[in-house]
Amino acid sequence: MMTPSTVQQLLQVFRLFRDNHAGGMPLPRSYHEAVRTVARNYSVTYQTIGDGCRRRLALNNINELYEILSAWVRGEPRALIHQLKEHSDTAAHSEIDKFFATAEPTALPGPKPSVMGAPKDEPETVSFRLQVRDARMLRALAELEGVSVGELTARVVSATVRERMKVVARELIK
Repeated sequence: MMTPSTVQQLLQVFRLFRDNHAGGMPLPRSYHEAVRTVARNYSVTYQTIGDGCRRRLALNNINELYEILSAWVRGEPRALIHQLKEHSDTAAHSEIDKFFATAEPTALPGPKPSVMGAPKDEPETVSFRLQVRDARMLRALAELEGVSVGELTARVVSATVRERMKVVARELIK
């Protein structure tokens, strides 16, 4: 059960996260910067604050937290509020209510249309299946690197596709 002071630390992380993200910083980086700042302000370790944001909220991994934070910045705070209230002392509930009553997330502006057409690096969603063991390793690696599974997958697949395209292009030229 989180104490009101722990809840205050988490709310500070979420406020900083929201501000960072609204400023254009990617979600994982926004979160990590917020945790670093709050840890420094309280003279505690990054792990202490990160623990409060994940384990003390009874989340299985960082990706669950990213999903809840992502929903919040899209204007859907229910899951985050629920986790905070479910795992905190009732003395902190009024502080949680106050935070979410005044802490409206600022949505990022959408991409601006280009005069020359769609941007070349516009993301496209692609789905695929992995063996269970590989999926577990992917989640673990993402957790270790402090990024979402989607972000890590996109990086790895993009790099691999580019390298494979070079190989295929060389074979075609021969």
